[in-house]
Amino acid sequence: MKKIVILSVFLMTIASFAQAQCDVTEFTNKCADRLKPLGFKYLKSYKLDFLNGSKKQIMYSYVFSNGTNYIVTLANNQKDNKGLYVTLLDSEKKPVASSYVEKDKKYLSAISIKCSRTGIYYLAYEVKEGKEYCGSSVIGFKR
Repeated sequence: MKKIVILSVFLMTIASFAQAQCDVTEFTNKCADRLKPLGFKYLKSYKLDFLNGSKKQIMYSYVFSNGTNYIVTLANNQKDNKGLYVTLLDSEKKPVASSYVEKDKKYLSAISIKCSRTGIYYLAYEVKEGKEYCGSSVIGFKR
């Protein structure tokens, strides 16, 4: 009997953990679908799992090339990506662009830049408000 109780608790724990997983397939597809109509080609995607709020920021790095146009798209389960935003930082970690407009308190679904210097750039993702801690981001480019 004791073994059955322990096994039941173990299986329920696994089931609840599986439901809490961040499945970004839908969000990644949504981000990627925005590229082609704008003339951008898919480059890379990022899973944004803030672990139910225990992670405050997720940072990735990528080498951007001089003269290339880049777009960073975002998607989560909220209308207009409410709460989720990205800040693009240069190699010295100084802000270049952000998908959050402080003045209007508005979350943009994408940011676009023309790179003026080849180098490492950082993508700092954060959730400012709300409790949607799962999302995706896709980088696209065009020359």
